[in-house]
Amino acid sequence: MRLDPRRLLDLLAVARHGSFSGAAEATRVSQPALSQSIATLEHGLGVRVLDRDRHGARLTEFGKTLVFHAQALESLLDRAKVDTRLRSMGLEGLLALGITPITAVGLVPLALEVLLRETPDVSVSVVEDLDDKILSMLRSRELDLVISRLGVGPDYPDVETEPLLLADWSLILRAEHPLASLSSVSLKDLESVKWVLPAGGSAFRRQLENMFATAGIGWPTRAINTNSILAIKAIVMSSDCVTIMSPRLVEVERELGRICAVELTDVGPLRPVGLMWRANEELSPIAARFAKVLRQVAQGNSA
Repeated sequence: MRLDPRRLLDLLAVARHGSFSGAAEATRVSQPALSQSIATLEHGLGVRVLDRDRHGARLTEFGKTLVFHAQALESLLDRAKVDTRLRSMGLEGLLALGITPITAVGLVPLALEVLLRETPDVSVSVVEDLDDKILSMLRSRELDLVISRLGVGPDYPDVETEPLLLADWSLILRAEHPLASLSSVSLKDLESVKWVLPAGGSAFRRQLENMFATAGIGWPTRAINTNSILAIKAIVMSSDCVTIMSPRLVEVERELGRICAVELTDVGPLRPVGLMWRANEELSPIAARFAKVLRQVAQGNSA
């Protein structure tokens, strides 16, 4: 049986609203029509995709699988509409990127500057969020490319990765901090300091947890936790709290003499920052062009 895309979108509507009545109101389709659409889908596949009761409708495991593909289909249709509109305005199309804080400074901005200088007639959308979120957006076709740390989260067979450069680590602290005069320090010597560290949900946090575990010390309890890089830097500059991050993220503050970076001697193996895209799928011309520029910029940064 060839799946009817309309049936998938009907299932997605019911899943989002939790009931046939809510989905019918949102899509302006009658409940009987929606119910018939789902019944046709189930009959054609030979499986139940929704469990119905007086509380509404809940996805079965089969339904969850179909909804993943329905979200990708919806993103594809939305993207077609956007690209057509941009073409009508004389633009080449849209480049949708997902980034994390370590790539938001230096690497991606430099690559975008080169791309937009060489290809001015392009619209760019950049989403900065936690790794899990932007990877999900990539898999559901909301993004063309993701630039983030590699080798920390789960591997997905539908996602290709390419290392670009190694993400180095340093102890980051204010210039007047008592430890700022050190040339290097071990994590084991920092058990008494106050920390500001990433909260959960990011590859950044997971890698730091691995780093502390490798050093044989527990995750700091005397810590402020936030996923805002701006907040982390502001707290470090205004207190004796310290953090761990790539010196690339504090280049401006270091040049201004506000922040120092001290080498860490026991951080373990470095993880690469890299590029991610959907496997077995050709990149759009704009995305392929940006990936090429990104590789060139990364090569220059690692030299």
